[in-house]
Amino acid sequence: MRKPQSPVERSPNDVECIALVKPGSALARQWNLEKPTFGIYEYSKAFDKDELRFGDGSWQRLIPAQFPDVILLTDDGTELVERLFD
Repeated sequence: MRKPQSPVERSPNDVECIALVKPGSALARQWNLEKPTFGIYEYSKAFDKDELRFGDGSWQRLIPAQFPDVILLTDDGTELVERLFD
């Protein structure tokens, strides 16, 4: 069962969607993100891990303390990711 503080609570499947990093958040400051930034959020059920990937190939495994710094756009999920990053 997923941790209740996870961005995707108790998901029975892997999740892929667009994620927005909140401007001014600790995660934005860590990456020196001065402007609103988006990336690809991935949750792997098999490995029980949450990751955020950026367009330049960089990535970060998210820990529970960073979950509030990320807003997930889960409605279009993988379809939106494929349209933005083909």
